[in-house]
Amino acid sequence: MRRILIGVILLIVYGSLYPWQFVRVPIGAILAWPDAFDFGDVILNILVYVPLGACAFWAFPALRWMRFVLPILLGLVLSFSVELVQAFEPARSSELSDVLANTGGAAMGMFLAAAIPMRPSPELYLLACWAAHLLFFGASAWPVEIAGVLIVLSATMPERSLRWRGTIAVLCYLALLYRGLAPFHFVSTPAPFNWRPFEAFIYDRREDAIRILLAKLFWYGAAVWVLQRLKIGWSAAGAVAASVLIAIEGAQRYIPQHVSEISDPLMAVLIAAFFAALPRIVMVVAGVIRRNGRILICQRKRGSRHELKWEFPGGKVEKRETPSSALARELREELGMEARVGKELTRYEYQYPSRPPILLIFYGVTGFSGEPENRIFEQMVWEEPARLAAYDFLEGDARFLRMIDKLLPR
Repeated sequence: MRRILIGVILLIVYGSLYPWQFVRVPIGAILAWPDAFDFGDVILNILVYVPLGACAFWAFPALRWMRFVLPILLGLVLSFSVELVQAFEPARSSELSDVLANTGGAAMGMFLAAAIPMRPSPELYLLACWAAHLLFFGASAWPVEIAGVLIVLSATMPERSLRWRGTIAVLCYLALLYRGLAPFHFVSTPAPFNWRPFEAFIYDRREDAIRILLAKLFWYGAAVWVLQRLKIGWSAAGAVAASVLIAIEGAQRYIPQHVSEISDPLMAVLIAAFFAALPRIVMVVAGVIRRNGRILICQRKRGSRHELKWEFPGGKVEKRETPSSALARELREELGMEARVGKELTRYEYQYPSRPPILLIFYGVTGFSGEPENRIFEQMVWEEPARLAAYDFLEGDARFLRMIDKLLPR
């Protein structure tokens, strides 16, 4: 997450000081108060610093209460420094109102990160871009709304629905082609290609820049994400999305209504790098094995991590495994049994101190062949559900224990 924070800072500095043409002495007042406020400029200054505040909050989980102070201080110091440098750039104005708006944006990002009970993820990124676009532009964002619904539906599909996810990917890229080539009015003389990243965003009218940026952040993020859902790595997904966008930008040279530039392919690459740098959640499965009204629980070996803690048997989901097949494999390795994995009982996220977040998925085991044997545990016990609370379970299992009576069939 700290690498992402550094990337956000570099992007802010690049966009704030573009075109990087300075003079020796200040060309105007430093940190002056503006005579009139540009609402679009205020909104843009807030939005630009929201990711900074959120990333700063997520990047330092061990700071406790300082997590709430650091993002605001970072936003204040960065904005103040940028505004001082802008006083030496003829194309910029150094204004105190920008510092206040930027710091407010960083504070907003911090509060959003603290309030939303979700880890930073590609899904949260897409939801934030989609919601922000609808919030600021309402009904004019109908294509983004439709795409957002499809993307959310894709996220809810079980692991075996590869065909559905492929359909979503095809629809996403067809929509991307339509957006990039509409209204399909081509001319014979090509326009020049702009190789200066994000120049159009920086010099465009503020309201238009915000609308276009939010829409592109969503669409290009979705283009990368739907490919990753097809078991394609982030680097390859970013390369495919960027290649498609390069082709679209090349065609846009012949469409007068569009500006052909390097910004869009570069955005796809940066979004893929951002997704790849996000903390990866570890998927862990556990099985509830019952016999004669009792449940099998296992105690971790002395000297191992979380030694002597009790747990339900299971383990990590390996690459290219479904959760249910991973549980069957783990039970075979740990207990020497062939299990019939039933329906999913519940799932939730948990994070141990100084460890990556985990997604715990609990399954009921409907049957098994062979007698469970202790291969890796300190001991195993068949215990009545009502007595499970007396055991010292892993902290991550505590939530499941509180709801086990409601989840297990009678």
